[in-house]
Amino acid sequence: MQDRRILVVDDEEDILLIVQTLLHNAGYAVTTARGGREALELAEALKPDLVLLDVGMPELSGWQVCATLRGRPETAATPVAMLTVKSEIRDLITGMQVGADDYVTKPFTKRRLLDTVERLLEGGRRDRADFLPKGMSESRGISLLFDPVTALPTIPVLVDALREWLLVDQEVGVLSVDVDRFSYVEQFYGWEVFDEFLRELARALRRALGNVLSTEDLIAQSGPAAGEFYVFVSLPSGLGGAEALERLAAKAQNLEAALHNDLTERFRHRLHREISLHVGVAKIVYSPQVRLERIVFAALREASRTAASRAGEEAARLREEFRDILMRGRIGTVYQPIVNLATGAVVAHEALSRGPEDSVFESPEALFDYALRTEQVWSLEKLCIGFAAERFRGLTDSRLFVNVETSIVHELKARGHDVLSPLVGLGGGVVLEITERAAIRDFALFRESVSVLRQLGFEVALDDAGSGFASLQAIAELRPNFLKISNTLVTGLAHDAIKRDVVEMLVRLADRIDARTVAEGIETAEDLSELRTIGVELGQGYLLGRPVSLRAGD
Repeated sequence: MQDRRILVVDDEEDILLIVQTLLHNAGYAVTTARGGREALELAEALKPDLVLLDVGMPELSGWQVCATLRGRPETAATPVAMLTVKSEIRDLITGMQVGADDYVTKPFTKRRLLDTVERLLEGGRRDRADFLPKGMSESRGISLLFDPVTALPTIPVLVDALREWLLVDQEVGVLSVDVDRFSYVEQFYGWEVFDEFLRELARALRRALGNVLSTEDLIAQSGPAAGEFYVFVSLPSGLGGAEALERLAAKAQNLEAALHNDLTERFRHRLHREISLHVGVAKIVYSPQVRLERIVFAALREASRTAASRAGEEAARLREEFRDILMRGRIGTVYQPIVNLATGAVVAHEALSRGPEDSVFESPEALFDYALRTEQVWSLEKLCIGFAAERFRGLTDSRLFVNVETSIVHELKARGHDVLSPLVGLGGGVVLEITERAAIRDFALFRESVSVLRQLGFEVALDDAGSGFASLQAIAELRPNFLKISNTLVTGLAHDAIKRDVVEMLVRLADRIDARTVAEGIETAEDLSELRTIGVELGQGYLLGRPVSLRAGD
């Protein structure tokens, strides 16, 4: 076994000598370290097969060392067992969340130590059930006390740990992260994506340990499958109430920023809304006359209220900013060329509306998503359509593609066609590009409205064909003049046989219904060449031309 290298870390010489002797006699190659910083240096240099790590060390605790090892690519997969004098649930949960694979309680027997070492070197680790209080069955414990998606413990698991903190006069604060407001993810993208979102949030919270959070702070969920996440924070004793809340507020602000950055990076191209979450704070005030559970849950409610209050403040700010956009017409319009892929000639332009620069509504996705959620699409569309027509008039004789939400088409029969008057005034050559941020509710009514649009002189395009709500049923029912092939199918097309098959199918379908195809999001010469080979007629994307203003000063 001399080829199996074990790093033993402990600040007590007697423990180091005992562990080193037992492991050496069992045939392992052993290296020792007497502190956390030395351990990190040796782990990086030696690449041990296993680390045995004391918890209670000066300067850097074992929790901090373990979290650092997990955060470094070269040691992220190295098994770690904690050597601890305690076996309380708080210590076990802390070990789980910083990434420890097992623990050995001091004093330990030779057999217990060697069994742990052998199991970890063979790739085994403790199951979550092993961290549960004694006497609780595995199935009941896991189902009641651990969330099945995030593997985080729930509040009942941590009550004893909180009691221990409070009884030794430690101040305890709680941070609340409420993700119920992200339930739209499940509605729009399905439960699999929402579960992935919850898993990634749990990972982001764990990554914050040792950075924004202390490695001894405890992370939990309110219950299995619940949408509220909590962090319990141990505060130095003796702090005044105001100072404690100031510290908690600062930690909440830093955690908010860290979670926002992590989740935005992970889901930047997957979710159409900006990820915005708020962290609320409260302090757990202990009283021996009141049951601890009541004290804890009262603090959780208070932290959740402060998070909701901050969310309410943001909602009020967004309402006022959106109202100002509508009242003052703060909409920019840019036009992206649509090119004939065979000749390279510009045959049309797509009008793209933007909110004010450097605002939360700058992107069209954020702008129209907010309008949909607040039932203000008609007002926004009227403004955008008016500007799109006004800023295009007289500048080019090419077709103009203008995006129109499905909700607008649904309401044309009831509210009339005045919203489209500026486009009618262009005298033809306008293509209404139906953008399906929501599904078509009534195909019979929708077909009737589309028929009226054609009588008014408009052609119809179906946006994002092959993706989202732009289903084959919509293509068959509406028989659009143009099929706009989603950029998700176009990007990487040259190296993806499945995407190529789907695009070929859409081209054949377009031929059957006498429609023309337009590929969106063309960014590479390889994808452009493949689209030409398949037979896609038209295209747009940064490779062919970026969106620009057609009038000076816009």
